[in-house]
Amino acid sequence: MKKISTIFLIGLLVLSGLGANAFSEKENKINLPILNSEEYDMVIISPEKFSSEIQPLIDHKNTYGIDTVLKTTEEIYSDYNGRDKAEQIKYFIKDAIEEWNIKYVLLMGGRKGQLPSFYIPGRYVILDDGYTDIPFLSDTYYADIYKNGNEFEDWDSNGDDVFAEWGNDTLDLVPDVYVGRLPCRYPFEVKIVVDKIIEYETSSYGEEWFNRMVVLGGDTNPGIGEPFPNEGEAACDYISNMMVGFDITKLYCSDGTLTGHKELLSEFNEGCGFILYEGHGLQNRIETYDPDGEPVEPLHNKYIPLLKNKGRYTISVFGCCVTAKFDVTVLNIFNPNRFGRSDCVLEEIGWRLVRKPNGGSIAHIGATSVVWGYAGDLNHNGIPDCVEFGLLEWINMEFFRLYIEEGYEHIGEMHWETMRNYCDSFEVHTNKLDCKHVQQITLIGDPSLKVGGYLSS
Repeated sequence: MKKISTIFLIGLLVLSGLGANAFSEKENKINLPILNSEEYDMVIISPEKFSSEIQPLIDHKNTYGIDTVLKTTEEIYSDYNGRDKAEQIKYFIKDAIEEWNIKYVLLMGGRKGQLPSFYIPGRYVILDDGYTDIPFLSDTYYADIYKNGNEFEDWDSNGDDVFAEWGNDTLDLVPDVYVGRLPCRYPFEVKIVVDKIIEYETSSYGEEWFNRMVVLGGDTNPGIGEPFPNEGEAACDYISNMMVGFDITKLYCSDGTLTGHKELLSEFNEGCGFILYEGHGLQNRIETYDPDGEPVEPLHNKYIPLLKNKGRYTISVFGCCVTAKFDVTVLNIFNPNRFGRSDCVLEEIGWRLVRKPNGGSIAHIGATSVVWGYAGDLNHNGIPDCVEFGLLEWINMEFFRLYIEEGYEHIGEMHWETMRNYCDSFEVHTNKLDCKHVQQITLIGDPSLKVGGYLSS
């Protein structure tokens, strides 16, 4: 990877100190395959209490040729060994790949309400990026099943029961299965997202609103970035130029089309296939800067109830910090870590958009931690370094390129093939920032979601 003159932080002080790493006793037992001989395309992993709300989604997926099966966490914890619950789930996913030939894994569960415990735990990663050393969540752990061919990848190569420790553990990182998470905390949230997925996949195909795309941004880091001083807008311009067949609406601070939340809410409610934002993020809002260096807030959790785009759900891709940080809770008011107060919210904005009834997003791509991007044009080729040399905007660019140029149709394939290509293109094993971005960019949504819906039979 070429040396870049300027690198900038995309985000504010946003991380939590919920630093749970590996804390369970190690078990050296062997998991034997216990699955039947049938084949499936997708397995949904969830607690038993969500099963009745999930059944309509299983029926719907089977109707459209995505053969789907439910496996409860209670069954997994009973049938599988592991050093903690996350490892037990990962061993099951390995068996599901080998015995069922599954392609997609949907993790249906997040925190148990506002409590510290999880229905489906995340794996916390230990990596000091030079800005923060607070452990962050990674669902890449569940996608990276194998190393050295068919050997189980436990993310603990030195065997010290501390997972994904930069400098001590060597990780494969290349995804082997397409994983998405819907971090539901209550049964009513399961029903909301199931109903939205069914509505989206059965009614969106061929609709005019889907061929709209909204891009928004401003001056992410005032004072740097020449010849692209408005870094967020430059990334949006480059990506939107690839979107052949889409009607692009640009909301930019530089020309006054983005001054606050009203402009984005209006475009959201018109309906659009995608929304791309490049800028700063907090757990419950997004922010950028206008040409005078004044902050602009395009969206906050408090405005999401105003979204009225029922049946016209968007895929939101937010190029900023922590909008997919699914471990936030109001109980973080008691967290002594310096970022605990930022995590003291009911839910992160990405999940709030997806679980919004009768509006919002159908899926969200975002980060669970602090993210970074390049600025400027060091080689003077007219291409913003942020989309050319890696990190966040490259990931967003590749996500859309795979849809437009390669013809990927399911969001889980778009997301995880992006990560596979990142691993092939950049130094993910020796550059901690490259490694971190592969680990933390998260799909909040159904990985088998058919982008734009199915043609009605």
